[in-house]
Amino acid sequence: MLIIDKAEANPPKLPNGLSAYNAEYDLTRNDFRTLEVRTNTFCSGGGFLPNGTFISAGGAEVRNSRAFRPEDGFQSLRMWLPCEGENCGAWIENPNDREWMMTSNRWYVSITTLPSGELFILGGSNESLAINANAYNNPTWELYPKPKPAADYKPNFMQFMVDALPNNLYPNVYSLPSGDIYIFANTKSMIFNVARNEVVRRLPDIPGGPRSYPLTGSHVLLPLDPAKGYAHEILVCGGSERMEQNSKALQTCGRINLADPDPQWEMDEMPSRRLMGDAIILADGKVMLLNGCQTGFAGFLHGNDPNFTPLIYDPQAPLGSRFTEWVPSNIARMYHSVAMLLPDGSVFVAGSNENSEVRTKLSLHQRPYVRFPTEYRVESFTPPYLTTDLARPEIVLTEGFFQNKVTTNEAKPVPVTYAQKLELVVDLKDVSRYEPEVVFMLGHKGFVTHSTHMSQRMTKLVATLKEGSSTTGTKFTYEVDMPPNANIMPPGPHYIHMLNNGVPSHAIHLLLN
Repeated sequence: MLIIDKAEANPPKLPNGLSAYNAEYDLTRNDFRTLEVRTNTFCSGGGFLPNGTFISAGGAEVRNSRAFRPEDGFQSLRMWLPCEGENCGAWIENPNDREWMMTSNRWYVSITTLPSGELFILGGSNESLAINANAYNNPTWELYPKPKPAADYKPNFMQFMVDALPNNLYPNVYSLPSGDIYIFANTKSMIFNVARNEVVRRLPDIPGGPRSYPLTGSHVLLPLDPAKGYAHEILVCGGSERMEQNSKALQTCGRINLADPDPQWEMDEMPSRRLMGDAIILADGKVMLLNGCQTGFAGFLHGNDPNFTPLIYDPQAPLGSRFTEWVPSNIARMYHSVAMLLPDGSVFVAGSNENSEVRTKLSLHQRPYVRFPTEYRVESFTPPYLTTDLARPEIVLTEGFFQNKVTTNEAKPVPVTYAQKLELVVDLKDVSRYEPEVVFMLGHKGFVTHSTHMSQRMTKLVATLKEGSSTTGTKFTYEVDMPPNANIMPPGPHYIHMLNNGVPSHAIHLLLN
């Protein structure tokens, strides 16, 4: 896992003695190695290219302290090529070359992978600030790689990013099955066509207060389903009405079906208030909401009343009965917390630093005040589907499509193409108590920062039990169809889970292109 931080005095050091603020974390060994990066990655955005290369874009200002000395990252592009081995893997960047820069400064920038494989880069401000304003707003979008000739490429103006001021930083962007994209900022949203640089439709404002930074809500594109024509629905939860220290977070959620002829927000209520929460699509297609607080707003020293209790949202349940509370954590996950689904079906939870610098000790009565110290502990949340008494199924790696292609679940991704039919052998382990109910899900984890899960998405796959497949043992063969086109799942690295009666296998890493 690649972990990106702001340039600050973290305890781990680089070989040159300066503090590290990027690392590669080994989930299996609970160990990490530090990575050197020249520019300041604080408040950047990120996305994957079709070949699996990760692009980090934007960031923050020059810093010149004894512990860290990053160069200007506001306009930077950085490239990370995943590989195997202790001595490989490093950032590639050239901050002095215009080809390696965006067209302008972008702080709190959002990125999503398009069906074309290009990265859509949107918004931000041209310097760091507490809340955006017209004088600092960057209401434009651009593509990476830059269309040729790159030297002449100019960004495209977007009026929506002016209309959404001042709560328009880290807008939420999703590629849609129609080939268009969805954009949300503040209380506003729209459907936009990138190729034509044209608004397809402005959507109704979501009821309640703003749900974008610094009144940050949780956003997710609900899983797609071919049986429902890939109807695309957006869920938005939490946020706040006012940028005040004692302002209560919103307790409402809005859900909108973009496939409807006249899309409208359907409102729901969570069991508790939440601001700066993370929305994670679980392996079974349900959504987990966790992290954040119940009072204040995003930014240094402005949040309070941590929300320790995770929720699981069932999109298929009736309105009013979709939320279930689960086991609370005892670690406050405030500003700068993250969460992400892991290949084993659990959820990685980390981060939290609402202080302007590293502060590891509580200090309530003297400056600098520290109510929530910088948090270096990592947690794993085990969803209920991993705590049942049902046997955990697996995708067999020694037979079928994966034979001779992959030896372990952690191996490098296996290349697949659109509409390809994969013959997958699965071992359900136990078929004596329940009839098999097998489902295959394909998901992209994306990049997460500041409660913004860029490019996160999941789709159910069409799967057919192969005629003549075993009916006496626990192994079965399925023909599984990859998504028909890149509008359903843009190209890049993805994970495939198989579930039986709601219990997921360990996921297998694919490269869809």
